[in-house]
Amino acid sequence: MRSVVGCLLVVFVLLVPQWLLAKQEPADSLRMLLESAHGKREGELNMELANLLLAEYPDSCIYYAQRARAIGKSTSNHVLVIRSYSATGEAYQRKNQLKKALASYFKGLELAEKHDEKSLSGTIYNGIGVCYFLMNDVKKAEQYMKRASEAKKAANDFRYYVLITINLASVQIMQQSFDESVKTLKEAEKTLLKQKQEQYLATVYNSLGAAYQSIQPDSCVYYYELSLQYSEKYRDYLLKMNAYQNLGDYYFDRKEYATAINYMKLAISTNEKRPEDSYKPALYERISTLYDSIGDFRNAYKYKKLEAEAHKRIFSVEKQKEIEELEIKYESEKKEKEIQQNKQELERRKNQQNILVFCAVSLFLVAGFITYLVFQRKRIERQFEQEKLRLFENIFHEIRTPLTLINGPIQVMKQQKKYPEELDLMERNSQKLIRLVNELLDASKLGKGSYQLNYMNGNLNEFIGSVIDQFTGEANLKDIRIICQLEEQEENHSFPADALEKILSNLLGNAVKYCPVKSEITVLSKIAGNNLILKVVDNGPGIPKRDQKKVFRRFFRGKHAHETGGTGIGLSLVKELVELAGGTIALQSSHFGTVFQVQIPVQSENPKQVFNRFGLNDDGTEESRATLLLVEDDADTAAFTISVLKDEFRIVHAKNGREGLELIRENLPDIVLSDVMMPEMDGIELLREIRSDELANHLPFVLFSAKASLESRLEGLQHGADAYISKPFSPEELKLTIRNLFSTVQRNKEAYTASIQSEKTFEERLKSRNAYVNKVIDCIVRNIDDSDYSVNELSSDLAVSRSQLHRKLAALTGFSTTNFIRMVRLEKAKDLLLNGDGTITEIAYKCGFSSQSYFTKSFTEHFGKSPSQMMGKP
Repeated sequence: MRSVVGCLLVVFVLLVPQWLLAKQEPADSLRMLLESAHGKREGELNMELANLLLAEYPDSCIYYAQRARAIGKSTSNHVLVIRSYSATGEAYQRKNQLKKALASYFKGLELAEKHDEKSLSGTIYNGIGVCYFLMNDVKKAEQYMKRASEAKKAANDFRYYVLITINLASVQIMQQSFDESVKTLKEAEKTLLKQKQEQYLATVYNSLGAAYQSIQPDSCVYYYELSLQYSEKYRDYLLKMNAYQNLGDYYFDRKEYATAINYMKLAISTNEKRPEDSYKPALYERISTLYDSIGDFRNAYKYKKLEAEAHKRIFSVEKQKEIEELEIKYESEKKEKEIQQNKQELERRKNQQNILVFCAVSLFLVAGFITYLVFQRKRIERQFEQEKLRLFENIFHEIRTPLTLINGPIQVMKQQKKYPEELDLMERNSQKLIRLVNELLDASKLGKGSYQLNYMNGNLNEFIGSVIDQFTGEANLKDIRIICQLEEQEENHSFPADALEKILSNLLGNAVKYCPVKSEITVLSKIAGNNLILKVVDNGPGIPKRDQKKVFRRFFRGKHAHETGGTGIGLSLVKELVELAGGTIALQSSHFGTVFQVQIPVQSENPKQVFNRFGLNDDGTEESRATLLLVEDDADTAAFTISVLKDEFRIVHAKNGREGLELIRENLPDIVLSDVMMPEMDGIELLREIRSDELANHLPFVLFSAKASLESRLEGLQHGADAYISKPFSPEELKLTIRNLFSTVQRNKEAYTASIQSEKTFEERLKSRNAYVNKVIDCIVRNIDDSDYSVNELSSDLAVSRSQLHRKLAALTGFSTTNFIRMVRLEKAKDLLLNGDGTITEIAYKCGFSSQSYFTKSFTEHFGKSPSQMMGKP
């Protein structure tokens, strides 16, 4: 036990970094620098002085740390404040004022945890642990030292991670927990080797030797010799001396006196290379005891005399330090008085300045009040204008809902090919009404600055062609020919789809409206760099020159416009949308016709293959239909929505949010489509409930509502909706929105599969962006060596049913629960094989396979290589 005590003494001395053992000269230099320092630099210099004086002059350390803290608070430097609390705590600890030390430490810890300063938290945890150790509360000491070790490791501060870990092991040894101390030190050794921090291994091996000396004495020599090897390599004479001393104590306990004396002499010769301190008399005392034990009283007396001389020298040095401490206190108080006098002078000057500032502020307030009255009047006018716009928007919203139930059935009836002419007439006029309502709403949003561009990726020619097709019927009525000259494009582009559709629709609609019978309209498009050039050319009556600068004004209607209907906002809307997208618009017109040219920035995109989820192929055919939960209180809207989606989805209908939530908890659907305004529980409340439910928070969620304003859409999206569709909606838009959501889910599953197949470590390969998947992995890994751990045990640990767990895992990873458990076991086995952590049979059992043949078969199927082939991989 003599070596264990020796090790403990070394560890607690090592708590003080060597750079804290400062001389007076550097302290004087820092004081000179302080005289001209200000702000953050002044705080840092005070903190350096506090650290320099900590080991020998704790009172001065407290003084300068408190000054640094005051500056840190005034400059919002939280790191400086935390360091000052830590230094103050350690200074009180050295003065044996442990309650004050703990109070200071805990204040610093609160700040360090608040700002996530892991390294500083580790330092303070260690200080608290040492305080409790000195108060004989060993349990609390161990608790805080564990936290300190973890924090330093997380911060990659390996020097102090080692020292704190050894403190922890020493506390465990004192509690006779030798196995626990060995485990702690082995973990430190493993971490240092992994992080390639060999320079700290000597300390760990010295402590391991001390730990083993009490439980396996024969093993301690091996670790002491390893400590000697690394301390010699990195010229750490303190550790080298301590290892020799511990070997001497070991052989002393075994009564091998000659060997013990030899090691003690090596310890003394090594210590001669260090500055003189309390270790020297301690070593002389030990070798004197050795000589006394073998009856060599001459040598025993010789080293006892050397011990006394060393004690005398050290005592003299300590007295000199006390005198220097008093001198420092005197100088500090003198400096403080000078500072106070300077502060009083500054305060007097500041009072004079305050009088001048007060007069200036009074004048400023009067001017500010007048300005406020002017701006308040303008604000009231703007508010009145916004209320007027809001009233119109509410009226337009009320019109959109019945339009949904008019336009939707028309499209369904057209597919039945009955009454085609009458249905075309109904559809044209319905679309006109929808466009008019949308145009008025868009103008309102642009006026308020709340219009938001929506970008999409796709083929521009196909998109432009689909817009032109909307005007074919109207053009045919006037025998107008629409010619498309669209430049061939091989790649897709990202473009503002909603704005481009409205721009082209307005320009083309105006051309059809104002052109005479049997005219021609040409639409041309091409890509020039990163811009789309779009032209609409007609041979109509043209726009008079005097009106050409006015046509883009809101509500302006020219000479020919009075002969047709309209609102006078179409071209102003076009110009505002073009400018919002960062483009330009130009007009050329004569009595031979009109040309509008629009230039809009677009971005080239690589085409991405779109996949469907849970049974919908690219061509729309069905493999196994996904379940869609429709939450809608309006019976007509629900019936129409079901008729649109029933061929592609298995639909479950709920009449309100509460009923929908019960259905979700009973059996997870694949997607939720919900109205917003409903009784009992509305769509936003339902969305919040789902996003806060660990089992259901992954579900794609689509909101659709007659509330189509930007504010309503943003509210839905802010609460976690994946898409927001406004009424009236297009059946095709609804289908494509849901398909796109399934495509995103599929891509996420593919990305997770690709990560598993990468060359990263086991933890990095399997880590998912979804917290629930990581929770499942943790449960499996904790029980990985249990071959009986299966779906039943996993679902029990997670407190869910087997079917719910299967649907959740399949939706997030593409794996069934059984296959997911097997995949985790095999991926873990792969890492063990590559690291050579056992034979194939041992690794099979470690990973929960009760049969080596089944393990080999499963492994080969999963990786395409047998376990033996994998072990040979470099």
